[in-house]
Amino acid sequence: MYSVIARLRREAQSGLEDTQGEFGELLSLSPLAVKLDEDPAPLEAYELAVLRSAQLRLEDVGRKVALVRCSNDQYLLLGVVE
Repeated sequence: MYSVIARLRREAQSGLEDTQGEFGELLSLSPLAVKLDEDPAPLEAYELAVLRSAQLRLEDVGRKVALVRCSNDQYLLLGVVE
């Protein structure tokens, strides 16, 4: 049991170390697309996961958004930056 807990803790820590905060511009909602500030190619819908509480609206298109790059090469869209 202790080895399982230790493994879970180790994996969680490595996931946190591999994440990186990013900012970008919301290009569209359907299909979902975001252009990162540091990357010339926009992210496609299959590269993005949206935090449920983000509550993106049509009027948010063109606004700056915050994302987290995950260790599985996907991006978690956190929401619009105020």
